[in-house]
Amino acid sequence: MTALATRAAFARALDRKGRRPFALGGLALFAAATALLPLAGSLVPLLLVRGVQGIGWGLATTAIASLVADLAPAERRGEAIGVWGLAPTVAMALGPAAGGTLSRLGGPATAFLGTALLFLLALGLLLPVAEPRHAAGQARTASLPAGALLPCAVLFLSSLSYGAILAFVPVELGPRRTGAYFLLYAVSILVVRPFAGRLSDRHGRVAVAVPGLLLGAAGVVGTGLARGPLSLAAAAVLYGAGMAGLSFPALVAWTVDLAGEARGTAMAAFYGAYDLAIALGAFALGALYERHGFAALNLAGAAGVVAASLLALAFSGAAGRRRPDIGNPEPPRAR
Repeated sequence: MTALATRAAFARALDRKGRRPFALGGLALFAAATALLPLAGSLVPLLLVRGVQGIGWGLATTAIASLVADLAPAERRGEAIGVWGLAPTVAMALGPAAGGTLSRLGGPATAFLGTALLFLLALGLLLPVAEPRHAAGQARTASLPAGALLPCAVLFLSSLSYGAILAFVPVELGPRRTGAYFLLYAVSILVVRPFAGRLSDRHGRVAVAVPGLLLGAAGVVGTGLARGPLSLAAAAVLYGAGMAGLSFPALVAWTVDLAGEARGTAMAAFYGAYDLAIALGAFALGALYERHGFAALNLAGAAGVVAASLLALAFSGAAGRRRPDIGNPEPPRAR
């Protein structure tokens, strides 16, 4: 909730004042809050520290995504975003095991402090990155074009299923099968993403996003109907390759293409839609799971993904289908 509120509150400031101050400040704030977690001895201080983490996370992730969009040349934006998107995938695959190892060796406090050090390391890596010329020190008043809300809406509808899968796959499958499911999910993303962004640069964002969404919908249905390890593995691969591998980087690049100078606002809207969909997907579809079971939960999630693909096809127009360097030329100062 605090990350979502922070994205909304600081979106325009990112475009007016530049990305680096918010990226560096967000990383530092998250590191400090994480280091304080071992001192939270009851629920109230734990929630307060967690709220501060959310503020830091909202600032850092939105600002860093905007920096990537600024620094990528328009004709290779999808490729750059696809490569950048590999980083959180690898981190999500390695992080739980690393945190568990630290916790076993030195207790939870060691895991928290190790995480805080990683954020300080990230801050150090970001220090040499200069503010892009067109974003530095300019009091820009550009607002998010209404058209850029379309890929955000597509992301929201398609990500409801992800919130439900994150919440209820562990409940339904148990720890061992859940670990295998998400491992295959992550591996499929690592295989697909390096060339998915390049495909969207060449053939258009919608031409890549919609097939990815349909593959992902098949994976969601397969997750709910799987009867053995092979069918569950196939579902995980389809879901990872389609949703996160193909469609997600295309949707990010499409949002940036349409945003113009309001890239900070665009990234805040995009990741805010993502955060909200994950939370609402778990909440809204949880009642369906309780009444009708795991298959019904996933069929409903897949319906949202199909609706997202139809929305993209119906309202994208020519801009979503063109190559970005043809359909959305950048002004010279932004190159």
